[in-house]
Amino acid sequence: MNDWGVGYAIGIFTGLAIGLVVGRRQKPWSELTQKEKRIRIGLIAAGVVLLAAGIVMLLMW
Repeated sequence: MNDWGVGYAIGIFTGLAIGLVVGRRQKPWSELTQKEKRIRIGLIAAGVVLLAAGIVMLLMW
């Protein structure tokens, strides 16, 4: 159980670090081109799918 907690904490801190670094460099939604908006929506969708897959794997484990 201890390994699970360490992995969980590392995942949380890694996600926060990535989010803070990426979040600082983003342009506001109104300044994005149509291509950039499609890319951002696709990346958000991919992230949601990966999150759901991770939760399913956690529950099946």
